[in-house]
Amino acid sequence: MSIKFLQMIDSAQESKRQFDMSVVYLKDSLHESVTTAQSKIQPVHFEPNKVQTTGWLKGALSYPWVVVCTIIPAVMEMIV
Repeated sequence: MSIKFLQMIDSAQESKRQFDMSVVYLKDSLHESVTTAQSKIQPVHFEPNKVQTTGWLKGALSYPWVVVCTIIPAVMEMIV
């Protein structure tokens, strides 16, 4: 085989070795950052039976957009 071909093979092997090293480095770095982040996470407690309200009416009418988009136009049609 020619010397140029062997040099290309050696160069490709060196590039693969560098790539493999960078993958290992990234894996270790990602593992470290995930474990660090997990140690800082505070558990969240949910209350499944608690109903969210806006302080208006109960159910779907508790949202102001319902009043603005449906009730007011219906009242305006009855007046006009």
